[in-house]
Amino acid sequence: MMPHRVKSMKNAIQLLVPPVPSDQAAMAPDESGYSLNIAGVYQDSVTKEWAMQTCRRATQLAGDERIQNTWFHASYLSDPGMFLDAVRAALAADVIVIAVHAAEELPLDLYVWIDAWLPRRSARVGALAAVIGVAEPLDPKSLRTREYLQAVARRAKLDFVPHERQWPVLPAAASSQEAAERAGPAAQAPPELRGRSPAGYDHCGLNE
Repeated sequence: MMPHRVKSMKNAIQLLVPPVPSDQAAMAPDESGYSLNIAGVYQDSVTKEWAMQTCRRATQLAGDERIQNTWFHASYLSDPGMFLDAVRAALAADVIVIAVHAAEELPLDLYVWIDAWLPRRSARVGALAAVIGVAEPLDPKSLRTREYLQAVARRAKLDFVPHERQWPVLPAAASSQEAAERAGPAAQAPPELRGRSPAGYDHCGLNE
């Protein structure tokens, strides 16, 4: 990669870091024609909004015409065509955004998607922005989710840019609709995958 391209990528990544005081605000890269390619996967409407908010600052500073966004709902990764598109997007992205709620185990399709692009991504400057919804910042679920995504970034040689968003625990009745939305089309998964727990799934050796 040419030195100026590396510098441009580093500058663009800084746009995804949480805001700093106005007198220290990051400047948008000034190379004409530069495009920041963002590929993201979100879990539901809430995490989608968080992801959009995370990238909005980069878009505002760099300009819409210099940002390319490609987004996928995690549940739709069970569709073979959508899955391939999402893998290709991750392989080509400068910044990969993963927006999820902290959990002991993330959706199985998300693990499969990560395992598909992770060993195939060529080493180059880039970042993984993890947008994680947490009930408590240091509870076991939030730590487990953050550590897993940090391990993904480390293996892919990507800068790790975490963002935690407070998400209150809802009563069972109130959360049923949200749970159904997160399940989405995955509820129609083949019998051999339906209800399958990823606990024993080896996510590219990241659990070792």
